[in-house]
Amino acid sequence: MDWSIVVNSFIGIIAILNPIGNVPIFLEHVENETPKVQRAVALLMAGAVFGLLLVFFLFGNRILTMFGITIPAFRLAGSIIILRVGLRMLQGKSKFENSGIETAASSGTTFDQARNSLSHILVPVAMPLFIGPGSITTVILYAEKSTTFLMTTSMIFVLFLSACVVGACLVSARYIFSKIGHNGTQIVIRFMGMILCAIAMQFMIDGIAQLLPGTLNADFIHVHVN
Repeated sequence: MDWSIVVNSFIGIIAILNPIGNVPIFLEHVENETPKVQRAVALLMAGAVFGLLLVFFLFGNRILTMFGITIPAFRLAGSIIILRVGLRMLQGKSKFENSGIETAASSGTTFDQARNSLSHILVPVAMPLFIGPGSITTVILYAEKSTTFLMTTSMIFVLFLSACVVGACLVSARYIFSKIGHNGTQIVIRFMGMILCAIAMQFMIDGIAQLLPGTLNADFIHVHVN
């Protein structure tokens, strides 16, 4: 198994989920909640992120087949989407701006309040803030590379680990934002944007290699071309 693909997928998914960069937006939506409710919402959000990633990882290719879309075509289209996300992050533009703040009901247990709050912010925070076109494209493309049981299992673990990172960042949202501040957040966003742009170029190279086998240097291709 090519472990470099697993490592690359983890970096790519974390980059496009951009949990640290999304901390201020998450805080904007839960700033009126108590710290306990905020942490509970963060954990529920992480679970939602993992569930959505897993659905697109397992069934994304079937959706493509349903619409008659080939993997090279989706790979090239996906590379353009990821590139746009990366360029937007390099420019310091948020994926979601000027949203209203929803708060949970003050009654009930911490879990009840967190679940109520999550129902208000699932859209747009979970989708499309975390699970947008870029992340959907990324997991579908990596699903196409998972040709063995071990690879598939490893990728599911990567999705789970990525969701855990999201949860950890959101649970520590207030602490992270107080430490890195606005300028630190912008630096993280721009660095992740550069990583995404590089990954988008790799997807584009792989897509061209599938369409035009034998035309590119095999040392820089991450897919097997028949």
